[in-house]
Amino acid sequence: MTEIIECVELLRQMVAIPSESGHEAALAAFIETFLREELGMQTQLHQIEGSSCNVTGCWETGAPTRRRLILGGHIDTVPPTSRWRTDPYQLVQRGDELHGLGAADMKGGLAAQLLVLKRLKGERERLDAAVAFAGLADEERYSLGAHAYAEWMKGRLSGQETVFLMGEPHYDNIVTGAAGKVLLSLHVRGREGHAAVPESGVNAIDCLAALLEAVRAEYGPRYQNGLCGSWCCLKIESGYPGYRLTIPESCSCLLNKQLLPTEDVEGFCQDLQRLYQEKVGAGTLTVRREIPSYPAYQLEPSQKDVAALTTFLREQFRHEPELRTNQSVSDGNILYNRLQIPTILFGPHGVAFHTEEEYVLKSSLAQYMEEL
Repeated sequence: MTEIIECVELLRQMVAIPSESGHEAALAAFIETFLREELGMQTQLHQIEGSSCNVTGCWETGAPTRRRLILGGHIDTVPPTSRWRTDPYQLVQRGDELHGLGAADMKGGLAAQLLVLKRLKGERERLDAAVAFAGLADEERYSLGAHAYAEWMKGRLSGQETVFLMGEPHYDNIVTGAAGKVLLSLHVRGREGHAAVPESGVNAIDCLAALLEAVRAEYGPRYQNGLCGSWCCLKIESGYPGYRLTIPESCSCLLNKQLLPTEDVEGFCQDLQRLYQEKVGAGTLTVRREIPSYPAYQLEPSQKDVAALTTFLREQFRHEPELRTNQSVSDGNILYNRLQIPTILFGPHGVAFHTEEEYVLKSSLAQYMEEL
């Protein structure tokens, strides 16, 4: 069995195991068996909560080393939608495309990394660094797995120079940083009055709508010019109990704000209060931080792990992916900020993840394995 055929078969088995966020235990157990039986690694399953698990494995060299390489990434997927035309848990090949839930994001990258580790198994005595694998739960939701892994890793790095290479679906680009993200709940309190006489009260819905319009007007040009991260209102609701001619006195919304490395949460929350006073001026606004929250991070092109990887790809394979700061977040935000581990996202070429058209290119799996 050639390596790419073996990789596709391993991916087929992994796609067949449902692993939605919060329900990764079965896939974690599958990977733990592979790490232990096929790779001879020391392994561990880490219970997160309910049926959610992380999985880790490592090769330790005979003598202490000053360097550590971690491969892996998240093992969970988003839930399948009703728009899938094929069984989302069955890998389907269409030419060079391998379709299936999580095939691109990111079981394809994990399968390729596991097969590369299998190739290196016989050479591990020659390695001058500790090599580890980490499969993390819940990335598509709250990153509970990354937080638990960061807590577990504290004190285990022993001063080793460590880099985490995540097999996320970034092949034509390598992610060396990411915007942060914060989820905010905005609560407006107005004043009841008779709805037939709107001026008799303060309509909380009108107040919140005016605030959101003020945010759009102020932050829209900044976002278009690359000076700030995006924002999106996810949900709006009021405490209106049902039909009656009473002005709604409360209204709330959930606001997701992406944060560039130059932005901070406190500054944005202060801006919300300022805009509310300037553009609304009636009622009161309360802003609360919710879960999840991710700080931004950024590795420079000159950072030694980034430079080593990009130089190697260019010189050995004439492969020159662009370096990118991701607008979305990943577990890399957590690991870099909590453990100061340089985290690079580099994996096979994936398309349309989080949709019913998700696939990974088979040819990129083969090339990625060779480069890795």
